[in-house]
Amino acid sequence: MLPPSLSHVEVCRSAIRHNIQVLRAASREGGHAPLLCVMVKGNGYGHGLLPAAAAFLDAGVDWLGTHELGEIEQLRAAHPAAAIYNVGYLSPPQAVRAAELGARMVVYDAAVVEAVAAAAHATDQPARLHVKVETGNNRQGLRHQEAVALAVRIGRDPRLVLEGLTTHFADVEDTTDHGFARQQLARFEECAASVRQALALPPAGHPQDRLLTHSSNSAALLLWPEVSGQLVRFGIAAYGLWPSKETLLSVRMLGKMPVELRPALSWKTSIAQVRTVPAGEYVGYGRTFRAVRDTRVAVLPIGYYDGFDRSLSNLAQVLVAGQRARVIGRVAMNMVTIDVTDAGAVEPGDEVVLIGTQPCRSGDADDRISADEMAGWASTIHYETVTRIAEHVPRVTVA
Repeated sequence: MLPPSLSHVEVCRSAIRHNIQVLRAASREGGHAPLLCVMVKGNGYGHGLLPAAAAFLDAGVDWLGTHELGEIEQLRAAHPAAAIYNVGYLSPPQAVRAAELGARMVVYDAAVVEAVAAAAHATDQPARLHVKVETGNNRQGLRHQEAVALAVRIGRDPRLVLEGLTTHFADVEDTTDHGFARQQLARFEECAASVRQALALPPAGHPQDRLLTHSSNSAALLLWPEVSGQLVRFGIAAYGLWPSKETLLSVRMLGKMPVELRPALSWKTSIAQVRTVPAGEYVGYGRTFRAVRDTRVAVLPIGYYDGFDRSLSNLAQVLVAGQRARVIGRVAMNMVTIDVTDAGAVEPGDEVVLIGTQPCRSGDADDRISADEMAGWASTIHYETVTRIAEHVPRVTVA
């Protein structure tokens, strides 16, 4: 059977396994062994929902994190026994379906809780819920008093399980000053203490404590493993990408040795055509590139429809024949042109690396184009660069 596309994404299992090992070790620096919940929302951060989930489960993660019902349904069909934790909003009917599928879910809407409670009563299947506490991000969640009230309502209902309390940092990645994040953590801990008191639950750290309180993301895990609690939710680091340059700098400022993260994603395509453009002629829509010499141009069967952003026009670089080649002309819907004048002998079918590493034919060190570098060319962040690789681009798992 012929492959559906000349372009594909490779997901490296050994890189994911390595990342989980080092991040699990980092999480235990705080003196405890929290559960690891790896986010696979956003099509597995562009790595593919099902390939990423399978690789993480094989690496020993405890929970998989989703954002919507469709992701829950796909994961449950592929992995009947997997622990699934949904962070995004679900309407009352969707929440009922998620509970039927055995997914844990974040809640902050009383109507959702009532619908899930009624369904749990009818099916005699308790639903496990995590109340979202608003501490400074001002997106999802409830402020202190409302969060305590909803948590108490859940905790006193025998049809429901108040499994956890959660919050999300607003400003832990983009700065080396983490005073605001510390304020958020203090507010969260205060709310958690109030919930424990209202429900007569054991205090945090008690051997009988079963309430999961969790706030750590990738950056917080790397910076402060001591505040990880019983559960760590993280995404970008599991895929081998540092949350930000500021996080890496902050780790060093704390006198810590940064963990080695290995990017798991490579994005590749193939040359479709090679041609010579005479000096003085133009390439692409809008005539934004004009050849100043006779220029050998390779056409790549990929474009902004596939997630190779139009802002990369006349700016990005790719790897071909073991060296860099510049994108020339505008990125079109399904085509990109690159300058291969100095690339040596290239021909249709040759591999081109958009993100990842390619061996250097000259024997020099292999070059790499990172998601960070591509994000810089597009004036965005690597989260967007990888998650915007279109879902129709095949994902292939490699060792």
